Amino acid sequence: MIKLTRTDKPIELTDELVKSLTEEYINSKDQGTTKSVWIKSYIKKALSDIANKCCYCEAKLGEESKYMEVEHFHDKSTYPKEVVEWENLLPSCKRCNGKKSTHDTKKQPIINPTLNNPKDHLWLYCYRIKGKDELGKLTIDVLDLNDYDRLVKVRFEIGNQIQESLQIQVDLVINYIDNPNKTIRTKNKIIKACESIMRQGLPSEAYSATTSCIILNSEEYTELKIKLKEANLWNTDFDKIEKQLEEIAFDVYIPRIKI
Repeated sequence: MIKLTRTDKPIELTDELVKSLTEEYINSKDQGTTKSVWIKSYIKKALSDIANKCCYCEAKLGEESKYMEVEHFHDKSTYPKEVVEWENLLPSCKRCNGKKSTHDTKKQPIINPTLNNPKDHLWLYCYRIKGKDELGKLTIDVLDLNDYDRLVKVRFEIGNQIQESLQIQVDLVINYIDNPNKTIRTKNKIIKACESIMRQGLPSEAYSATTSCIILNSEEYTELKIKLKEANLWNTDFDKIEKQLEEIAFDVYIPRIKI
């Protein structure tokens, strides 16, 4: 989970329409049915502009059958007047939306990634998310953020892949340094490959909180950075990417993975 910036509400969602849709939803509830007045293409499009991934677990939406659901941070059944209030809507995957269910976030607050910075409340230990405080701990429990099959295994696989990729680049840079016949082609390929690995942890990418943590805290990354500087390959683009990773990465303890 990372801090998200809420975009402007869709122009179609006027005050008049919000009032009309809200009344329609409340009336349908009173009649024993629930009308999904929030399922509008322009609402989903605007939510995808906030994030193209689940606001909670960071799974990429639209992939692996993880389609977007419109998440009501304050439960729509408990707080029907907020059913289409823009500030109450978030992009979510089906798993997280189902786990949160009708949890009352006003009586028992959890992290709202458009209002709270998750890294202030969460940290990573052995590929499991831990809470720094009660807000973080309750968020983990309500959303089941340590679901082994769906999330913890994914974090481990990401960590293993990242460390393997970084080690390959370390070896290539060492060979580049030792090669008396350096070429621009080889130099550019190394820089491109290293940037590509680092960009996997950028905010727009799936599981970026985990990925940024693993990159910045791995021995391979530390060695790679040293070697890139030794070879005069480290540039301002690396600095910019690293800064973005630092802004979202949790505090972390990651056990050594032998590769």
